Amino acid sequence: MSDKFKRRRRTGSTAVRFRPSQLVPVESVPAAKMGKAELAAGGAVSIAALALIALIWIVTGRVVQDQNAEIRDRAEQALVGQAATVAETIGHELSLIDQSLSIIQDAWKADSDSVNLAKWEKQFPALLAVADDLFIADDQHIIRQDILPSAIGQGVGAAYVAFPHGSLEEYQSDGTKFKDSLLLQGDASGSPIDARQFLMYIVRPLDHPKGWLVGASYRSTELPKLFAEASFGYNALAALVDTRRGIVQAVIGPAARRPKTDLSKSILFDMIARSEAGTWLGESEMDGVQRLHAFHRVAHRDMAVIVAANWAEVMAPAASLSAGAHSLALVASALVLAVGGIVLGQLYGLRTNARKKRVAERNKKELDRLRGEESALMARAALYGARLQAVLNGTTDGLALFDSGLRLVQWNYPFFRGIGIEVRQDMPLDTMLRLQIASGLFGSAGEPELEISRRSGLLRSGDADGLPQPGPDGETLILRGLPIAEGGFMLILNGLARWEPAPVPPAEDEREAPMAVDAAVAAAAAIEW
Repeated sequence: MSDKFKRRRRTGSTAVRFRPSQLVPVESVPAAKMGKAELAAGGAVSIAALALIALIWIVTGRVVQDQNAEIRDRAEQALVGQAATVAETIGHELSLIDQSLSIIQDAWKADSDSVNLAKWEKQFPALLAVADDLFIADDQHIIRQDILPSAIGQGVGAAYVAFPHGSLEEYQSDGTKFKDSLLLQGDASGSPIDARQFLMYIVRPLDHPKGWLVGASYRSTELPKLFAEASFGYNALAALVDTRRGIVQAVIGPAARRPKTDLSKSILFDMIARSEAGTWLGESEMDGVQRLHAFHRVAHRDMAVIVAANWAEVMAPAASLSAGAHSLALVASALVLAVGGIVLGQLYGLRTNARKKRVAERNKKELDRLRGEESALMARAALYGARLQAVLNGTTDGLALFDSGLRLVQWNYPFFRGIGIEVRQDMPLDTMLRLQIASGLFGSAGEPELEISRRSGLLRSGDADGLPQPGPDGETLILRGLPIAEGGFMLILNGLARWEPAPVPPAEDEREAPMAVDAAVAAAAAIEW
C-alpha cells in the first residue's frame, strides 16, 4: 500500500479533543464560608479571649480602686490624728490661759491694789509663751494695766494694730519664727512656712469695779510647729476656726498668703457644726485648692482645728501604682490577643487546608468524569467517522469536504482516484487547482491564475454544469461544487467508469490498531440514513 494512501487514511479519521475552557467548572467553596466545627472553635476562642481581657481589666480596676481606697484611708487616719493632736494641744494652751487669768482674778478680788501686771510679768512665763499681751481694762475697754507700757490708755484691740497679728508671718521648718525675713531663701533650715494668726482674746470679769475685766491675747505657737512636723507635702494647710461665726482665726501653709477667712457658708463648716470630728474631700474655701480635710473640735471651746493635704499629693502613690497596673493589664491584653490570633490563625489554616482538600477531591472526581466522557465521545466520534468514511468509500462518486477557509478536510477513495493529483489534509482549493493545471489535466491555459480564479468561483458558487476533466480510465469526469449552509462546500466528482473499493491498511502501531478495529466494525455495521 502506498504512503499516500496511508496518510490519507490517517488524515481522514476524525479525532475529538477537549480544550480546558470546555471543562465544567467545579463549584468552589467561598473563602468566607467556614465549616461548622471551625466556626464554633473560632467563636469559642474569640469569646474566651474577650472574656479574659475583660476579666483582666475588671480585676485591674478593682485592684486600683482598692489601692486608692487604702491610700485615702491612710491619709485620712494621719490627718485625723494630726487634727486631734493639734486640738488637744490648743485646748491645753487655752486652759493655761484660763488658769493664769483665774489666779489674777482671785488676787484682784482679795486685794486689787496689790495687783501689778508690770511687776508680775516674770511670774507668768508659760502664759506669755502663748499670749502676746496681758491686760486689765475698765468698763469702757480702756486698758488700765498692761505688761506692755505703750498699750496703757488705749482701747482694747487698738493697741495691737502695729503687732503682726493678722499679717503674714514666716516660720522655719522646726516651727520657730525666722529672725530675719530677708535671709529666708538662704536659711539652711529649709523652705519657710507661711502663717497668718488673727488677734484673739481670752477674758474674765473682775468683781469690782463693775464692768472691769482681765484678759490676754492668744496666739498658738504649737500650730506652726505641729504643722511643720507633720510633713503633709506640698500645698497643705492647718487652720483654727471659730465655730460660732465661721471665721478663720489662724491659718498655716500656702493658703495663709491670701486667705478667704469667712467659712460660714461652706460645706466644710456645716460638717464641723454637726460633728465633733470627721473628714471631707473638696476645694478649700480659703484658696480653692482641692484637698482632703480632717477636722476636730477643741473640747469645751467654740473652736475647731482643720488639717488638710493636697489631694494630688495624697494620691500621687496611687497614681503611680495605677499607671503600673494599667500598663501590666495592657501588656496582658496584648499577650492574650497575640495568643488568640495564633490560635485563630491555626484554625483558619486547618479550615483552608480542609477546603483545599475538598476542592482537590471535587476537581479530581470531575476530571475523572470528564475523562470518561472524553473517552466515550472519542469512541463515538471514531465510530461516526468510520461510518462516514464507509459511506464515502461505498459510493461510486468522488466526494471531498472543504471547510469555511477553503481547505480540504475529508475525502473518499473515488475522489482520490479521479482527482488526478496527490491530495493532503488542509490543502487549499487554489493549491489543488494549481496542481491540476500543472499536471496538464485542463489542457494548456493561457493565464493560469485567471483560470484558477474562474474555476474556484464556479466551484464555490455551485454551478450545475461543473468543470470537465479527464479520468483515470480515459473517461471524462465532471467536478461540481455544492455549498454547505454551515460554511464551506463539498466537491462531487462524477463519471468514473469503474468503482474500486478502498483498501484497508494494516495497523502500524498500538495506537492505530484500535482505530483500525473500530473502522472495520463500523464498515460491517448497518448504516443509519
